[in-house]
Amino acid sequence: MNRYSNPTLQVVVLAAGQGKRMRSVKPKVLHDVLGKSILEHVLLSVEALAPQGICLVLGHGSSQVKSEIEKTHACSWVIQKEQLGTGHAVQHAEQACSQAEDVLIVCGDTPLLQTDTLAFLLEQHRKTASDISFLSAKLSEPTGYGRVQRNQQGAVQCIIEERDANDAEKLIQEVSTGIFCVKQKVLFKLLAQVDNQNNQEEYYLPDIVPLALNENMSVHAFIMQNSDDMQGVNNRSQLRHVTEIMQQRVIQGWEAEGVSVEQATTVRIDVSVKLGADCTVRAGTQILGNSHIGDNCELGPYAVIKNSWLDDDVKVEAFSHLETAHVGASSQVGPYARLRPQAELDEGVKIGNFVEVKKSVIGKNSKVNHLSYIGDTTMGESCNVGAGTITCNYDGANKHQTVIDDRVFVGSDTKLIAPVHVEEGATIGAGSVITKTVRRNGLTLSVRPEQRHVKDWKRPQKS
Repeated sequence: MNRYSNPTLQVVVLAAGQGKRMRSVKPKVLHDVLGKSILEHVLLSVEALAPQGICLVLGHGSSQVKSEIEKTHACSWVIQKEQLGTGHAVQHAEQACSQAEDVLIVCGDTPLLQTDTLAFLLEQHRKTASDISFLSAKLSEPTGYGRVQRNQQGAVQCIIEERDANDAEKLIQEVSTGIFCVKQKVLFKLLAQVDNQNNQEEYYLPDIVPLALNENMSVHAFIMQNSDDMQGVNNRSQLRHVTEIMQQRVIQGWEAEGVSVEQATTVRIDVSVKLGADCTVRAGTQILGNSHIGDNCELGPYAVIKNSWLDDDVKVEAFSHLETAHVGASSQVGPYARLRPQAELDEGVKIGNFVEVKKSVIGKNSKVNHLSYIGDTTMGESCNVGAGTITCNYDGANKHQTVIDDRVFVGSDTKLIAPVHVEEGATIGAGSVITKTVRRNGLTLSVRPEQRHVKDWKRPQKS
């Protein structure tokens, strides 16, 4: 059940900026932070408040943003064709806010923003019956942010954008986070009075503060507990920085749930990953996408697991790579193994070093231990596949199936030319090339050339 309910609240997310400093053709808000876009992180935080609606103000790359976000989030959209400042952006959302009591305004480039931080602002806004409330933060290095100017009694007077601040004002350490909660009935009335008489010739949202005070309205700034929440992304360095902070939060969260993470600064765990109790994530390991890891699993070092499902007690050895695969309980993968999409391992399966499995089902307690390729194959239980075995599944135009029944032993360096069927209990001799059905039980092998010895043969010498 949702902890929050705000049926009279409309959220406006400002996401129109181009993000030139990202040096990218992709809109800034679509860049990835641990498996989700910057904007999606923001949307998840505001959705948890259960507002009446969320309106995105889009501009640069709006079609890309809409195409990506509408897959998973229910939002309304408005387009800010010219980016003339934050106040100008919010004005575009006036119709979307017409039925709201309060309007919460957040920036679409702040992926660290947490629901509890926003809930704190809403609570204080309502407790103080403020017309305008906003979150501020105290920073030892406030460069780049608008400064919050207070009078001797501590009341907010205005927010001064850094571009317009003088030297004394730049020394102020309390800054505006850009996160506002404003009564709907006053927000758009005040925005209509905002002008662009500033260095940027833009319409600033914070300029509603002195206008409100001139009309004896109530304005409060509430200092957020964790200033990390306000950090925006304008360049690649900031993207890396917020990713590091979020990764630390994710890892600490899983540690609290009984997961051990070794050398945490080398590990990546995406936000959608699920980990069971008593798992160990070793150095350099990446667990990506919507991966689900069962209890008591050991991963890595330097394993990559993407969009895969691991049951309990699975061991993924060093430098193994799993993508869209399922690994049954008590199985072992690697080291240096690769499970490609649609690899399905039953319980107790062993996939050893330099083995690749693609679009195949491998039955309970079967083993493929060394240097083999298994593709487009259905393998039964308790099979043993020798080193260097290849299922030759591709004829140059089409893929074909290999079917291996239970309790089959395949000798080393065997080539199974699909389509082919190996019946239950069969044994295939090493070095065989199999092109026809292998009958159950007994030994099958292809004819081998006679071994010859050339007497007195001399190995060539370097000239």
